[in-house]
Amino acid sequence: MAKKQREETEDDEVPDGENLSAGQLDIASVEMLQNYTDFGLRCFAEQCRHWQAMAEIELERRNGNHAAQS
Repeated sequence: MAKKQREETEDDEVPDGENLSAGQLDIASVEMLQNYTDFGLRCFAEQCRHWQAMAEIELERRNGNHAAQS
């Protein structure tokens, strides 16, 4: 099973967006997602949920620090 998962993710690469405009980056992102395998999309979605939770924790921490400083 692990071998199959490794094989499925070989094509799940992020394009280099270093010199892209915001619109071009959106198009490149959609194209990247369309090229993901089902497994890759599930992993990407899970990672996004993780980042969102971490961002919310950081916002709460920042807002708590601002409230404490006032």
